[in-house]
Amino acid sequence: MKMDAGQIVPAGSASIDAPAQPVLRRQVFYVSGFDPLGPRRYRELYRTEAPRQGKLAGYEATVAGQPAGPDGAYRWDAVLTEADGRSARASFEFLGWDDIVRHSIRPSLLHVYRIMFRTLALYLGSGALGAMLRLRRGPLIAGLYPVAVMLFYLVFAGLAGVAGGAFASALGAPAWLAVPAGMVAFVGVMLGTRYTEEQILAYFLVNDLAWSAQDRGAWPPELDARLDRFAERIAETLASDEADEVLVVGHSSGAQLAVTALRRALERHGAQPRSELALLTLGQSIPMTSFLPGAEALRADLAALADDARVFWLDVSAPTDGACFALTDPVAVTRAAGRPEGTQNPVILSAAFRNTIDPARLRRMRWRLFRLHFQYLCAFDRPGSYDYFRITAGPETLRERHGGTGISPSAITVPAGPYLHAG
Repeated sequence: MKMDAGQIVPAGSASIDAPAQPVLRRQVFYVSGFDPLGPRRYRELYRTEAPRQGKLAGYEATVAGQPAGPDGAYRWDAVLTEADGRSARASFEFLGWDDIVRHSIRPSLLHVYRIMFRTLALYLGSGALGAMLRLRRGPLIAGLYPVAVMLFYLVFAGLAGVAGGAFASALGAPAWLAVPAGMVAFVGVMLGTRYTEEQILAYFLVNDLAWSAQDRGAWPPELDARLDRFAERIAETLASDEADEVLVVGHSSGAQLAVTALRRALERHGAQPRSELALLTLGQSIPMTSFLPGAEALRADLAALADDARVFWLDVSAPTDGACFALTDPVAVTRAAGRPEGTQNPVILSAAFRNTIDPARLRRMRWRLFRLHFQYLCAFDRPGSYDYFRITAGPETLRERHGGTGISPSAITVPAGPYLHAG
């Protein structure tokens, strides 16, 4: 069925309900979260975890490098063959913003504390923090954890400063030396906190939160321009008819970037894509941004994708992952209408870490926040309905695999944000 440019297919359109064809070629666009390490990390993770999952789930998966795209984009290929002989090939393209992340992280402790207090004031003053209390507590605890750690650093360094001044006085030093001695102790302790950062990551997490909040939830100009580039690349692929399925994947804070990039790509493309089109969001923390006053555009993008049947959207999370808003409909909580009856997008699915990861291994990962948060991209000991590698490289479309899944009965699907999209 031909469509006019800009036309949106209503949910339940007959043109979308045609039987899915086997996927032989898939184009995957991957958007990472706030991560300065870049694309090689994600290719290597896929290269090691896909064969491991294949052994456990009964398929073969191989990964090979691919030359960079014309714009320098990092790419790789994966081939997955099921036990019944069905095979599919996926081409991955990393939509990178890691350079922006690296440039946003400054070494100055004064800068980190300044943005920490500014961000905390914004979340308190806007009502976002109170609204998030009505959702899952895990990500709120994860968000407040670095604040608590940094306040502890200040208190501890202050006590060390007082002790340093008192110690200097006890040694018989002149009174005028006590203050400098205390200052040296204070500064020394604060500088020493840098050596705990690799394990505690308090400063990194504050940078992550502050980045999203720096313009009250609106996209910073450099990221806004990068999202336009992402959208152009996705739109080019939709127009080329080179893939049986185009799949956009967003992990962590990359989920909201994937939403906006795909919405803009559809605006550019206009017509009904010839390829199947799907969005996969993993471990999303979208309310951390969408609940802020300046995130009107993001809230509109969320609502538009939820209503656009050209896209099949699966949102996967797990209550055990404390860094995401588990089983929370990211559209409904920021929309005045909540989740209207009959809404298809997004399908809310639990990765059920407690059932799919070996209990002993899960206990070992319990306090490894980032490792748990990356589990969506890794192999599961007891494979369930969610399989990242079958989704991204297997012979079935995402709609075919999960179109009949429905939403988790534990999903939060009611308005909760302090600022709601009316559409």
